[in-house]
Amino acid sequence: MRKFVKDLILPVAVAITLAFVIQASIAKPYEIPTNSMYPAIQGANSTGDRAPDRVIANRVIYKLRGISRGDVVVFDPTAGARAACSERRVTISASSPDPALRPGGELAVRRVAAPNSFGPDGVREETLGEGDDTYVTYVTEPGASTARPLVIDDAITPDYEVAFPTVPEGQVLVLGDNRPGSCDAHVWIERDAEFTPMDNVIGQAELIYWPIRRVRFLD
Repeated sequence: MRKFVKDLILPVAVAITLAFVIQASIAKPYEIPTNSMYPAIQGANSTGDRAPDRVIANRVIYKLRGISRGDVVVFDPTAGARAACSERRVTISASSPDPALRPGGELAVRRVAAPNSFGPDGVREETLGEGDDTYVTYVTEPGASTARPLVIDDAITPDYEVAFPTVPEGQVLVLGDNRPGSCDAHVWIERDAEFTPMDNVIGQAELIYWPIRRVRFLD
């Protein structure tokens, strides 16, 4: 009996304990519930025949360094963010003063999709013409006197317009790459919940580990 405990039960118990410790303090897997970060990270599609990506979050990284602009993070939404995302949304049209986002500009496109079907299975891109409106997020960076457009390389072009003040100390501005289809800070601002406390940030998403064909490290 002692040999059985030593050779089998003890190693299994140690392995389980280590798994819990690693998940609690170092790295933890998460399933991506939405397509707010498409195309970098995919959620399930509207027909349910595409498995959502699963990622590993590094829970140690922000104990060693500060968060950087462009980091892909896993976080707990605030109560205001949850409330805003549970409500029906209405987008109000507004013309963009930025030349690249005006009709004819290099970023002047609109992505159109059915609800919850963002991605190649449900998105089409329309070129804006004269009289059309586009939308963009404007962010005031620390030390800047005016806001400027926040454009993320390879992201789906924003189709909304909202301006944010300077991010307060100890908080972060969270925006999805799939900006038109993301319930992020541009929606939470309606609840005065546009910023997320650093304490709510669980860690940095390091890699997609499932499905197998999607395995990759995240930049």
